Amino acid sequence: MLNLSKITNYALVYLLIAFSGVPFFYRAHIAMMIVFLAFPATVFILRKRKIDRFFIYYLVFVLVIQMGQMLKFYELPLKTFLGMHARLLFAYLTIRAVGKKTPIYYINILIFSVVTSLVFYLVSYNSALERFMESNIAPIFDNPFVEDEGYKYWPSIIIYTFNTKGEGLVWLKRNSGPFWEPGAFSGFLMVALLFNIIITGKLNNKKNRILMLGVVSTFSTSGLLVLICLIVFYLLLNRDRGTKYILLPVVVIVGVVGFFSLDFMGNKVISTMNYTDQTYNTRFKSGMIDLVDFTHHPFVGMGRSQTTRYEGQIDARTMHRNNGVSNQLVMYGGGAFILYFYLVYLSFYRMCIAYGVNKKMALFALITIALIGFSQIYFTKVFFISLTMMSVLFVGGNQSSVNSPQLSVGATRPRSKVN
Repeated sequence: MLNLSKITNYALVYLLIAFSGVPFFYRAHIAMMIVFLAFPATVFILRKRKIDRFFIYYLVFVLVIQMGQMLKFYELPLKTFLGMHARLLFAYLTIRAVGKKTPIYYINILIFSVVTSLVFYLVSYNSALERFMESNIAPIFDNPFVEDEGYKYWPSIIIYTFNTKGEGLVWLKRNSGPFWEPGAFSGFLMVALLFNIIITGKLNNKKNRILMLGVVSTFSTSGLLVLICLIVFYLLLNRDRGTKYILLPVVVIVGVVGFFSLDFMGNKVISTMNYTDQTYNTRFKSGMIDLVDFTHHPFVGMGRSQTTRYEGQIDARTMHRNNGVSNQLVMYGGGAFILYFYLVYLSFYRMCIAYGVNKKMALFALITIALIGFSQIYFTKVFFISLTMMSVLFVGGNQSSVNSPQLSVGATRPRSKVN
């Protein structure tokens, strides 16, 4: 029997993800999101949710930053201003409509994405079949509302993007899942891993193994490095001393050997660090450019408008930025930057309390989020905005009475079943 409430929740959380990274949705004109905003708004009203005071303060703070930018640059970029508020509303209304189990729905959607993507990923090793799907199937899923921003976009069928080439890989291909590129997929998967580790108190379970397989299939340099870091974080908090002191050195050694042995890891990182020789803006070169821009506009930032953010430049290659951390800093200034990541930390901190795991996991979660953002522009996406708001879902304390065998600090544990 169909559970309408559960279907609605899955649809809401899927749209939260889709408007953050699925090309069919996130590349479309902001008007498309505004139209879809009616869905979470309607569910929010029908479920008789109330607007938190926190969200009012959030909106006021954003308005202050926007007004500061408008007065500083004498420009009112209506589209970017409205786009920001549409994202804020979409994020807030969705997580409040779905409630505390938003992370569980997110995990399950990402697991489904891994399973379905692996089918197309394996098919991609048949080059003729891959070209056929790119040329004949993918065009069926073109969105007429997509805006041309001057970048190359890969063929997509919504549940999978055909972007399998990889620097430093000879015969291996890369798995983008439904997202715009493999590195982006790995970042969303890392958040699902964080959620599931906190919810279950464990790293080694079926869902996490599927998620980690997904990360490996992306062959993303940053994704694999962050995965190793997350495993190290987990082992540092593990209460089983045998597991900690045996596995921790093994993971570190394997990570170091892999970094220096695999071309798509060590060599790629080292080459991108030499930013002066790059003809395009790598994550390191982007960071250097952004830090210089930040010193000129440290308080209210440079905004998202092309006129202010890139000072009137129109060349897509010159404007390209792929360091999400420095991008967030230069867009909104130092104060907003600190507040943004504090709110992300607060969401994970309250989630750790609610699920009874070591509260230090919240700090490790924040570090993980920052690390994945170092190579992708995540933090203006609607899902990552929702991470700054999830603290409102976990104000009520512990979720259940199931004890954690690994990351417990004496608090209680939840059941992860979605009701």
